[in-house]
Amino acid sequence: MSSRGLKMVNLIPVHSMLVELHGGMLTLAVVCILATVAARSHLRMRRTNDNYGIFWPADSFMGKLARYTEPTAYLAGMGGVIGIIASAIVGFYVWPMELVTTSAMALSKIMFSVFALELWIVFVFLRSKYGENLWKNGGTAAVYSLLAIFGFLFVVLAGSLGGHMAGKGSVLDPLYSLLGIKPETFGVTGLNFAVVSVTGSLVAIAVPIAVFLYFQRRAKPKLANPTS
Repeated sequence: MSSRGLKMVNLIPVHSMLVELHGGMLTLAVVCILATVAARSHLRMRRTNDNYGIFWPADSFMGKLARYTEPTAYLAGMGGVIGIIASAIVGFYVWPMELVTTSAMALSKIMFSVFALELWIVFVFLRSKYGENLWKNGGTAAVYSLLAIFGFLFVVLAGSLGGHMAGKGSVLDPLYSLLGIKPETFGVTGLNFAVVSVTGSLVAIAVPIAVFLYFQRRAKPKLANPTS
C-alpha cells in the first residue's frame, strides 16, 4: 500500500469524527435557536397581551431558557463552522479526486456543504457584530433564525449524501423514496455544477445580509451598536 493510501485509510476515522462533531454542534445550535424563539415569543406575548395569561407560571423558566440558549447557539455555530472547514480539509485527503470530480452525488455533497458553511458564517458574523441587540427587532431576529434553520437543512442533506458515499445509507432514504429521488444520480455535474454553486453561494451570502441590513436600518434606534 502506498504512503498516500495508508494516509487516506488512517484519516477516515478522523473525517468521520469531524463530521459527527460539526453535525452535533450545529444540531445544538439550531435547537437552541428554536428554543430562544419560543421563549422570547412567550415573554413578548406576556408583556403585550393581557389576555395571554395561561402560561404565566412558565415565565421564570422561559426567561432562563432565552438567557442560556441564545449564547449557546452562537458558540455552537462557531464550533460548527470550524468543524465543517476541518472536515472538508480532511475529506480532501480521504476521497479520491477522480471520485469527487465525476460523481454527481459527491459534487452535490460539496455544494450543499458550501451552502451550509456560508449560511453559518453569516449567522456567526451577524451575531458577532450586533450581539443580542439583533433580537430587539422581529425582522432581524427572523433572518438570524432562518439562517440557522436553512444552514442546518443543508448540513442534513450533505450528511445524507455522505452516508450514501460511505455505503451506509441515510435516515432520509424513506423521504427520498417518497419523492422519487435517487441519491446516486441526484445533483449536477460539469458546467451546471459551477453555475449552480456560484449562484447559490451568492444568494446564500448576499440575500440574508441585504435583508438583515434592511430591517436593521428600519429599526436603527433599537439596534444601536453596543460598542458605540
